[in-house]
Order: sequence, then structure tokens, then C-alpha cells
Amino acid sequence: MFCLIAAAGGIAGQIRNNLQRKNREWDFSAWTLEVCVDASKLADWSDKSIDVLLLSRTLPGADPIKLLSQVRGFFPAAHVVLLVGPVTESCKAYLRASGREGLYNSVTGELPGDRPYNLMVAMTRPRQPDLDGYAELAVEDADNIREDYVEAGGDRGGAESERAPGVAPANNGGILVVSTANKGGVGKTTASIAVAKALGSAGIKVCLIDLDLGGPNIASFLDIKDAPGIERLSGLSDISPAQVEQLLVPVDSLAVLPGPMNKTLPFFRGADLVAILNHLRLTFQVIICDTPPEPWTKGWLYDVFEAADLALAVVDQSKLSEDETKKYAPTLLSMGVRPERIRIVVNRYSRKLHNLRVVEAAFCSGFKKGCKTLPRLGAVIPDDWDAAVKSAYRGEIAGLEDAGSPWHKLAKEIAGLAGCRYERAGAGENGRGGSSLFRRLFGKGVR
Repeated sequence: MFCLIAAAGGIAGQIRNNLQRKNREWDFSAWTLEVCVDASKLADWSDKSIDVLLLSRTLPGADPIKLLSQVRGFFPAAHVVLLVGPVTESCKAYLRASGREGLYNSVTGELPGDRPYNLMVAMTRPRQPDLDGYAELAVEDADNIREDYVEAGGDRGGAESERAPGVAPANNGGILVVSTANKGGVGKTTASIAVAKALGSAGIKVCLIDLDLGGPNIASFLDIKDAPGIERLSGLSDISPAQVEQLLVPVDSLAVLPGPMNKTLPFFRGADLVAILNHLRLTFQVIICDTPPEPWTKGWLYDVFEAADLALAVVDQSKLSEDETKKYAPTLLSMGVRPERIRIVVNRYSRKLHNLRVVEAAFCSGFKKGCKTLPRLGAVIPDDWDAAVKSAYRGEIAGLEDAGSPWHKLAKEIAGLAGCRYERAGAGENGRGGSSLFRRLFGKGVR
């Protein structure tokens, strides 16, 4: 195994000497251990077959956060281990920035590091991106992380982090809503399509975009074929509104920007995606983004989530989901989504299972007790499995035709945030769809 130790001279030498010593548990004596003591020299090692890169946050020669964005370009196949040091506020900024780049193997504390993921473990095993460092963040902590990151020179990709919740930025037009989940199969994509269709049927200009780049399925659900997708925008140095507009596919009363249609996994930076979304904001009143499960493992999504005006966190009632939800909710905060912008969507709800407040309490349990504003329930979708299967087969959403459906309650809230009135086509004065008795008898209504 070839390991490159990128750290200040004294630290790099000490790490190499310690690793060369045998002990009962670890033996790195057969490894090739080289050192790099200046960030400006890292590129010189890029043509070597580096198996493991130990990168110190205090490596001289470059801003540590800017260096993170270059690491994957230099060493695309290497197992990267970040040596962070004792966790301070500035270290949290570094950890958050590393998550944006998909780098999660972080060793904290004085070397050999905090247990159980110390240096020796990190060199041989990947760390699951559970974001332990953010498990009990309060809103104030998120603000500190954001300020530290900006002070360190981070590029926010055009995201507006300080606007009031639910108020669209004056210069960017429409509002951005992301649909998210901590795992697959809970109905995240269904929620994206249902809300987009509901808004479109109410005459609101809405665009549905598939950002699940590794597993796009909105095009399949809506029967979109023989059309290019978002992959056409990958790698462009300057994405224009015209390039985005020509990829939009009209479906019923909404526009769709499909995910990759050529089965590839395109490369996008967070700033690229925010640029695309900002172009769409100028045309549409609401943009709905479907995102992949575990979005915190995708560094390119952090800018998107921070730019979001609302996040729909889709969960279910299973006991396993309850336990996972406790860890999942704070990851949205670590991605820049403030608690008051989160709406919990409980899908496939059954009265036979535990109370909804249990789900809500589990979701909010990861936040500090002093957190003044917590996420709240946005919609509860009753379980009707037969209807759901039949509707999905027809490319439809179960219950969407019902004016009393929770989908419409959620869509109405989103319309309000966008400054739009939510009036469904065909809904009468009685609020239950169809026409009121007055309309049916006389053929017209009074405004």
C-alpha cells in the first residue's frame, strides 16, 4: 500500500515514524510511507498510484477549505483521510466543507485521534457519513458554521442564506423546494411529482427537476422518452438560460427538467446546479427538486439545500425509520436548511401504527433543547396501497383528484410562500371539487 502523508514537516515525520512502529493491533511496516509538506507540491504526486492520502487541515501552502475541492481531482481513486485536529468552530466549518466534497473520513482530536475512528482505523476502513459532529446542532451553531466558512473564502454558489423563511429572494424570482429522504422507498419522488402536479393544476408556473443523478426516475413515471436530460449541461463553463430552457419537457400543466437520460452519472459542482436553478427562478414561480436518498453524502447538493426555501422531509412510521429519523433530521441542518424551513411529510400513514407525534418527536429529537423553532408536520398521506399501485401504473398520484387531499394542503402552503393564490381548476365553492349547486343550476358563478 502506498500512503502519502500531507502535513507540516514536523507532524508528517512524526506520523510516519509512529506508523512504522509495529504493535500488537496494527502493522503498517510493509506500507510505503511518503510525505508532502507543502500544498503547492500535492499536484506533483497526482501521477503516482496513491492508495491512501492523509491530509492535514494545517498543511502549509493553501487555504485548507479551498484545498478540499482539489483533492479529488488530484487523487480520484485514493482513500482520503482528513486529519482535522481538536474540534473547534473553525474545525466545524472544515468538516462541513469536506462533506460538501464527499470526504467523510475525518479523524478528530489529538493524534492518533478520537476513538473509535482514530488514525489507524481511518487508514483501513471508510467512515459512514453519519455526521456525528452535527447530531445536536442548534440554529446558532449552523450560523457559526456558515460564517466561518464564508470567512475562510468558501464559495456559496449564489445561495442566499440570510433571507427570511418562506420569502423568495427579490432578485431570484420563484421559490425553491427540495424533496428529500434519508433512504429510498419512502415516497420522496411521489411527493415531488404530487406537489408539482397539484401546483400546476392550480395555474401556478412550476418546474419539476430530477436531481437524483444516480437513480433518476421522474422521466419514467411521467413517460418522458427520447429527450435529453440534465446531462447536457454537465461540464459547461457557463450555463445560459437558453441551454436550460431547451431541455424542459412540458408534461400536462408543468415543465420537467429530466435527470440523466443517457444512463450516465454527470459531474456537477454545487455552483453549477445553483446557476441552473437561478435561471429557472426567473421563469417559474415554484421549482420542485427531487433529490437522492442520503443527500448529505453528495457534496454537490449542499449549495442546493442551502438555497432552498422549503425542504420536504419524507418519512414513514416504521420503527426502523423512527430510529433512523433521529439521526437524519440534523443532517439537513448541517446542509444549511434552517429548522423552520423543514416540513415533515409522513407518507403511507396508518392509524394502526403509533401516533404521528411520535414521528414528529423523533424527527426533532436531534436538535438542542434550546432550539426555538423546530420542523413541523406539513402533510400526512393516508395509506391506500391498492390505490397507490393502480395510480402509479397509470403514471398518476393516488388521491390527487380529491380536493380534500393532503397534497393540496401542502401545495397551498407552498403557493402561499411563492406569493400565489391556490385555486384548483374545477374546484367549486363547496371546496370538494366539481361545482356548487348554484353553478350546476345556473352555469356560472358570482365573483
